[in-house]
Amino acid sequence: MAIPIHHRRRETVASFVSRMAAAYHVDAATFSADRESSFLAVVSGTSSGIEALAAFGCPIPEDVVAWSPSKEGVGGTMRLFRGHTFPSKILQPPKMRGCPECLRQDLEGQGTDHAAMAMRGHWLVPHVTLCLEHNTPLVTLWRESKPVPRFDSAPHLASLIPAITAGNLTLEPRAPTGFDTWLDARLEGHGDGNWLEQHPLHAACNYCLMLGTSLLRHITSAPSAVTDEDKWFVYDLGFRVAQQGEAAIRDALQGLQNLSGGPHDGPKKIFPKMYDRLAYDTIENPDYDEFRRILRSHMMETWPLGIGDELLGEPIVERRLHSVRSAAKATGIDQRRLRKILAAEGIIPEEGLPDAWQVFDAKLADTVLKAATTLITAKDFAEGINASRSQFNLLVAGGVLEPRLPSVGDAGTKAIWDPADGVRFLDSVFVGASPLRQAQHGWEHISKSAARLMVGPEVIIKAIQDRRIVRIGNHADFDGYAALYVYHDEVCSVLSPEPSSNQSIELFSKTVGIGQPIRMKRLVINGHTPATELVHPKLKTRQLFITRNDADAFHQRFYTPRTMAQAHGKSWQSMTATLRAAGVKVFSPDGEDYGTLYLREDVDRTLL
Repeated sequence: MAIPIHHRRRETVASFVSRMAAAYHVDAATFSADRESSFLAVVSGTSSGIEALAAFGCPIPEDVVAWSPSKEGVGGTMRLFRGHTFPSKILQPPKMRGCPECLRQDLEGQGTDHAAMAMRGHWLVPHVTLCLEHNTPLVTLWRESKPVPRFDSAPHLASLIPAITAGNLTLEPRAPTGFDTWLDARLEGHGDGNWLEQHPLHAACNYCLMLGTSLLRHITSAPSAVTDEDKWFVYDLGFRVAQQGEAAIRDALQGLQNLSGGPHDGPKKIFPKMYDRLAYDTIENPDYDEFRRILRSHMMETWPLGIGDELLGEPIVERRLHSVRSAAKATGIDQRRLRKILAAEGIIPEEGLPDAWQVFDAKLADTVLKAATTLITAKDFAEGINASRSQFNLLVAGGVLEPRLPSVGDAGTKAIWDPADGVRFLDSVFVGASPLRQAQHGWEHISKSAARLMVGPEVIIKAIQDRRIVRIGNHADFDGYAALYVYHDEVCSVLSPEPSSNQSIELFSKTVGIGQPIRMKRLVINGHTPATELVHPKLKTRQLFITRNDADAFHQRFYTPRTMAQAHGKSWQSMTATLRAAGVKVFSPDGEDYGTLYLREDVDRTLL
C-alpha cells in the first residue's frame, strides 16, 4: 500500500517522486526502478515514466505534472513548461534554486520530516528571481552535475533543514517588480496583452535582460559587470521599455546613442550585451528575429556603416549613409567646414546631432563631396587608411596606391593624395569580409601573411580583388588597413608556386564557409560533389583533395551563405530569409546534414 504524500502547489514530478522515495527510505532512482519506471524519464517528464508509477499505485497528481518540464512534443534539447519552450540546459542546470521561506513553511508542523519539503516548478526558470508569496529572493540550495542525484531533492533538503529553520538562507526581502509579476502571470497562463507577449517567453525574458543591460549605461560606466544578485533590476529596466513595443524600444536605442561615444566606438560599446547576443549568440534562433530586426533597422537608419563594417554579424557590402565625421575622413575636409557645406546644400540641418551621428544619404551627397574633396599629404593619407608608414610605402611600391597628382618634390605642394582613393581601396578588399572578434589560429594580418610568403602585399591584394582569395577577416579591434586579416592557409594555397592548387577538404570547407569539414567530407563520400585522391606531398599518404576542377564542380552546383553573398552582392542573412519565405530548403537528401548548403539553381531561380 502506497504511503500517502500530499503535493504542494507548483511542485514538480521529480520532487514529488523524490518525496515518495524518502518516505520509503530509498533514493528516487531505486524507488522508480522498483516500479518499472526510470527517475531520469520522470525528470524528463515522459508520460511512459509517469504512467509506469501510476500502474504500481503511485499516481502523480495532474497539478504536479502541469508544473513540470517535459520533452514530449518538443524533444531534442528543448523542454515544454507551462506552454512555453525552453532549452533543456536552462531548466536543468547544475544549480538548484528555491525559496527558503517556502521550504520552512513546508516544515511547519512536520518536525524534521525532510519528505515534507517540495521543490517548485517555477524555481527552475532562471528568469524567476523572487518568490512572490514571501517577497524573498531565490537562493542556490545545492549544485550537482549529474541529473539523477540533482533532482532527487529530498536528501539534499534534509541536509539543509537546520539552515532553513534558522533562517540562515533567507535573504533580505524586496518588493516585486513589474517584470516579476508579469513573468509569474505568464507562467500561470495569464497576460496583460503587452507587446512582449507576442514573442516566445524565454526569448522575451532574455531580451529584457539584454535591453536592460544596455540601458544601464545611463547609470554606470560598466553595465556588463552587473552581478547575478542585481539581475532582477536589469530585467525590469528592460521590461519597462520593451513591454511598450517597437516605438519605445527605438526611442531607448536612440537615447543610448545620445550618451557619450560614437559609432566609431562600435555597437558593442553603445549596446553592451544586446548587440553581441543578437549578432552572434542567438543568430540562428528565429525566436529572436523580431528583436534583431528592430536593432538592424534602427542601425541602418542612424549609423554610418560602410564596407568593412558589420551589421549584426553580416558584412556591409555598400555604404548607404555617411556621417559628417566619416565623410570628412573620406574626403580630407575639415569637419567644421564640411558641415557648413552640407548644411548650405540642404543635405543636413544647420543645427543637429554631433558630427559622428549626423548622417545623410551617401549617394545623394556624392556630387557635393566630390566637389569639396581636398587633396592631402602622404602622412595624412596613411593615417586615413590606418596603415603604418612602412605599410603605406609597400602599397605604393606595389602599385596598389597612386597619388592623384604627380609628385613635384620640395619645390611644390606635398598634398597630392586623394582620400577618396583610400576609401575605394579599402572597399575593394573588404567586400564580403567576415567580422573577427579575435584573430584565432590561422588568421594573419595581410602584411604578416605577405612577409611569411616573402611576397609584397600587392600580390595578396590583387588575389582578393580578383576574388581568388575569399576568406577575408575584418578585425573588430581595429579600423581600416589594420583590420584586414587573411586566412594564411588559403593564401598559401592560392599563391603557391607549386603547379597544383589542390586543397585539403578541411581548407576548402573553411574557404567556402562550411564550418564543419565533416559535412564537406560527407558530401564527397555520398557522391554529391567530386574530390580527387592524391598523395600528400609531405605525409606521402593518399588522401582526398579538392582540385580546381573539383572546386569548379562544387561551385557550379552549390551555394554556401558566403559564396551566395559574394555572387549576389547581398548579405547572406537577408538572402536566406528570402529563400525561407519562398520555400527553398537547404540541400538535405535523405535527411543528411550538410549544413546551410543550397542548390545553385534553386537560389538563382529565386533571387534573380
